[in-house]
Amino acid sequence: MKTLTFVFSVLVLFSMQARADDACKNPKTPYDSTYCTAKLFLESDKELNKVYKELKDSLKKEQKDKLTKSQRKWIEFRDATCSKDGTINVDCNFQVNKARGEQLRDRLRECKTGHCDEALLFAEDFKAPSGA
Repeated sequence: MKTLTFVFSVLVLFSMQARADDACKNPKTPYDSTYCTAKLFLESDKELNKVYKELKDSLKKEQKDKLTKSQRKWIEFRDATCSKDGTINVDCNFQVNKARGEQLRDRLRECKTGHCDEALLFAEDFKAPSGA
């Protein structure tokens, strides 16, 4: 009986996930779009944090401190760019996170090869991607 209940639960979860994925492929309402964009934002935030940590772990102490300062400035930039009157633009957050993740990933690749360009690594001249 326990096995049957477990199998049924798994099937229900898979069908719910399939419906959520279908809604994201073809959103029918603004709520579907917002849900899917929020889902993408959370994934991009997770990936950004992973890349940031890996990059930070590869740096020397003084570089780590500079990167932390730069990242805090970037968070201020993102928040100022993607919110207005207490409302957060989730799509903007996703786009800006995605761009920052790509930027940090590029710096990580450079640093791993021994060509860490500190001017790029600690730059604070952030720009929102077009459409954000």
